[in-house]
Amino acid sequence: MHLIKTSALRLQPAGRLGPVRAWWLIVLLFATAASQSLFGQIIGTNPVVRFHTDLGEIDVILLQDVAPNTVTNFLHYVKRGDYDNSFIHRSPPHFVVQGGGYTWNGTQAVPIPTDPPVANEFHVSNRRGTLAMAKIANQPNSATSQWFFNESDANADPPIGLDTQNGGFTVFGRIFTAAGFATMDTIGAVPVYVFQGAFDQVPLRDPYHYPDPIKDINLVHVIWVKVVPQIVAVTHPTATTTHIQGRGVASTTYKLQMSTSPVPSTFTTSVNVTTGTAGNFNYDDTNPGAKKFYRVAIP
Repeated sequence: MHLIKTSALRLQPAGRLGPVRAWWLIVLLFATAASQSLFGQIIGTNPVVRFHTDLGEIDVILLQDVAPNTVTNFLHYVKRGDYDNSFIHRSPPHFVVQGGGYTWNGTQAVPIPTDPPVANEFHVSNRRGTLAMAKIANQPNSATSQWFFNESDANADPPIGLDTQNGGFTVFGRIFTAAGFATMDTIGAVPVYVFQGAFDQVPLRDPYHYPDPIKDINLVHVIWVKVVPQIVAVTHPTATTTHIQGRGVASTTYKLQMSTSPVPSTFTTSVNVTTGTAGNFNYDDTNPGAKKFYRVAIP
């Protein structure tokens, strides 16, 4: 199997799935919110992104401290919206959930335009729930837009050996919520079908009957991937002031929502906060009350 660079691809049936050959990942191209943000989460200095899919959401901490160039590369695609309305194009059972390579124009798979490859930064083991870059066989520094979630700890070690093949696959993120793991497993349980080229194990949702043409409704979509704005510190500089520090995408306006209760439906009061060029924002609440909760909404 070779790297596919055509500008438009049509999925052609090649038969139902046979025995899984988990090592096929190494020969593929590595690379491709209006919902509540992470309430009460303070996640060090690493950014968080949310994958919003047909089958649920996956929140991921990006390991900027150990794979900075890979995280920067990934965020370029995220901030441009390149992963929006893409789909999961490979999902070998008990192996990986792979996306970031293609969108669907109604009848065809269209490759996501890619930036130059990023140098390999393998430092973290490919264990269950990690997010890593896919790449071309025997080319450690070939990652571009495609990523995969690892479904099993066993995949890190021989005989599959994601930690040892091709210089090791760069882990640049981790799922950190139970809901995220459940979504990954739900996607991994969708039946897969064999087509040509990179689409050797495509997950297709019902109603689909092989070898009927694929329709948009059959695909597992990544509806969007967005940076989750975070509250990183809450302090009380005076008896009547609460200072909130947060971060998100640079030069972006967010709604800082407030409530006297942690119940999601009660966050009905909000103010606009705008991040600077470094992605940080600050806000002083001079009417905090005896007890107050804060969160930042994904725009």
